[in-house]
Amino acid sequence: DGIDWQPWSPAAVEKARADGRPILVDFTAKWCLTCKANKRTSIEISSVRAKLKAFNAIALRGDYTDKDEAITAELKKFDRAGVPLVLVYPKNPSAEPMVLPAFLTPGIVLDALDKAAQ
Repeated sequence: DGIDWQPWSPAAVEKARADGRPILVDFTAKWCLTCKANKRTSIEISSVRAKLKAFNAIALRGDYTDKDEAITAELKKFDRAGVPLVLVYPKNPSAEPMVLPAFLTPGIVLDALDKAAQ
């Protein structure tokens, strides 16, 4: 009963934006301890799952375990040297994505989702 993660790709982001859906993007890696902590405390939690469902948001996961080049380019685009990188795209396709801090709290994620749904 977890989040229905879809694989991240620029095309997946484009499609969700064209459909006017909020998007939660989690760039993560199996070796990333901060990513695991964020997932456990602030992403894979019931309140975030409920909000994603309520807002008809899409959740995309970018797996950086093997240093995917497309994800490297996305990290650079947002001035990050590595993971974690969590983005929340508003349903308004012309609005810029919100770049969440490296260390998350449930409130940070929930507030970003609320803003994205407006």
